[in-house]
Amino acid sequence: MDGLSATGSGLAADQRLQQVIMNNISNLSTPGFKNSSGQLMAFPQQLLLRYRYGSNGAGAAPLGTVNSGVLFQEAVPNFSQGLIQHTGQPLDLAIEDPLSSGVSVYALAANTGTPGKAAVPAPAMVSTLSLVVGRGGVIETAQGAPVLPVNASGAPVADARVVVNPQYKGVTLFGENGSPVVDAKGNASYLIVGPQGKPLPQQHGLPGAYLQVVSSQTGGVHSFFAVANVDAQGRQSVALTRDGQLQVGANGFLYDATSQRLLGVNAQGAPILNSAVKLNPLYQGNSYFGPGGAPLRDAAGQLSYTVVQTNGKPLPGASFQATATAVNTLQPLGGTTFLPTAQTAYVRSSAAIKSGALESSNANSSQNTIDMLSVYRNYQANQIMAQTIDSTLKLAVTQVGVVTGL
Repeated sequence: MDGLSATGSGLAADQRLQQVIMNNISNLSTPGFKNSSGQLMAFPQQLLLRYRYGSNGAGAAPLGTVNSGVLFQEAVPNFSQGLIQHTGQPLDLAIEDPLSSGVSVYALAANTGTPGKAAVPAPAMVSTLSLVVGRGGVIETAQGAPVLPVNASGAPVADARVVVNPQYKGVTLFGENGSPVVDAKGNASYLIVGPQGKPLPQQHGLPGAYLQVVSSQTGGVHSFFAVANVDAQGRQSVALTRDGQLQVGANGFLYDATSQRLLGVNAQGAPILNSAVKLNPLYQGNSYFGPGGAPLRDAAGQLSYTVVQTNGKPLPGASFQATATAVNTLQPLGGTTFLPTAQTAYVRSSAAIKSGALESSNANSSQNTIDMLSVYRNYQANQIMAQTIDSTLKLAVTQVGVVTGL
């Protein structure tokens, strides 16, 4: 029976994997779509014990553990940059994200959240192509920002630093997910130190702080267009998308390809739910968006668009541009849309916005076809295994369990 249970879990997992792959294939031509890959995990292991009948488990001898099946865990989007294709359409926009490669870490980076004010270093998740060793052995990003560790809650520790251990004799500094590497003498490749330069102590037997390094393809901070999503109950909330194929509504507001209203952002880059981007009917230009998504002026001084409230009144301090956030705090909604969670925080985006262009889907048709065939073969193998186990159980019932001569 355990065999049938394990095989059944494999069939269910293969079915979910096939759904993810088919979703990728169906969105090969969807602008801004991000390819997803299914992640599997084993069922909790079962401990096998041997004990005598009637002993109630007393004196049981462990025999080992056995896995009882597999479980589809989640579909993980790949946020690598899609190709930018020129369309020449004035309402087509593409985000060219500088944070789509390398790794993402927390660092003490210059805060550019408020225009016109001096940059103040503050903890922020940044992407970098490499990590380097700076003055005093402090590990920094390629841009020279000190890397910060995180605490047990995943929050950056602003007054701590990650420094190379001078006693370490190895070559590689980082293991999986940024963990330290230990040399032959047990020396860790790096240390996490406090303001006085002393290593941070352990807390209650657990690591007090650690370095968190994630791939910028599946994690880190990425840029999106903010739109207003309406759920089945008619409630509005902020949603994020990479699809910049815009259209004009009857009220002059801009909407995305799924009829979600385009939103403006405040000075810190956070979306404003009661906002809209409205085209100016008096504008006489051929393009509507300048560098970074800024409005253009025609020969008569008319702006191409303004950011207004949903009632059409002006919205001071609002602008239209991409917003950036950590993608591990988002929930996929379907297609190219993601919903923020309670942990989502927004910052001003450093991404470039290309007018008259669209970001292509990063889904690869050849790879998804190969994956689809692989999952199909796995499903067939699980079907054959289930039939074999069923036949064996039938023999056990009809032949092995039969008492002859009765």
